[in-house]
Amino acid sequence: MRVLVLRPRTAGERTAARLRARGHEAVLAPVTAIAPLDAPPPAGPFSAVLVTSPSAFAAPIPDGLKELPLLAVGGRTAEVARGRGFRNVESADGDRHALVAHAAQRLPAGARLLLVQGRDHKEDTAALLAAAGLTPVPWIAYAAETLPALSESAASALGEGRIDAVLHYSRRSAETALALAEAAGLARPFLAGLQVCLSADVAEPLVRAGAARIVTAAEPQEEALFAALGD
Repeated sequence: MRVLVLRPRTAGERTAARLRARGHEAVLAPVTAIAPLDAPPPAGPFSAVLVTSPSAFAAPIPDGLKELPLLAVGGRTAEVARGRGFRNVESADGDRHALVAHAAQRLPAGARLLLVQGRDHKEDTAALLAAAGLTPVPWIAYAAETLPALSESAASALGEGRIDAVLHYSRRSAETALALAEAAGLARPFLAGLQVCLSADVAEPLVRAGAARIVTAAEPQEEALFAALGD
């Protein structure tokens, strides 16, 4: 299949390589670019660092924080954390709910946690941690900046009806891609492909837009997303 990949370029290139290894053709169409923000981390002390995306590591992280346990939402985020010098890394192997559950089990009640987030993030993560008896301290460390248009290769492939499927990793990127496709007059071919979504929440804007073929991964992991895509 010819698959449209909407992820930021570095992550998209990694996904494209994995798709090619499975016999698919990937068309890169990043709709956002990850940029670090200037805000320094809040003052500690902290019991642990919580990270909900590999994009968090676009921001410079002080060496002192790397001595703390880091709880990552999933395996890829944990892998990147280790590559950035964190030595005590654990993965919740799921979504933000799994991360909250893991933190509540792993850390003492009332533990003060540095929650590294992007400017556009799930609003309930900090509240879920607080409800679990923990003390999250958010740090807005990076932003996913919207790009002005679809890539030329993506627009060409869509215009010629050559896209079989679209991979969706986040609700925001799905919404952004829809808006860019509409602006380019390519909404119909964009929605005609199989929409492969990481979760029901990610799929929701595609449902509203009238996409006829939507599948959702069994769990919020890239392997499950590829399984939903099929061969």
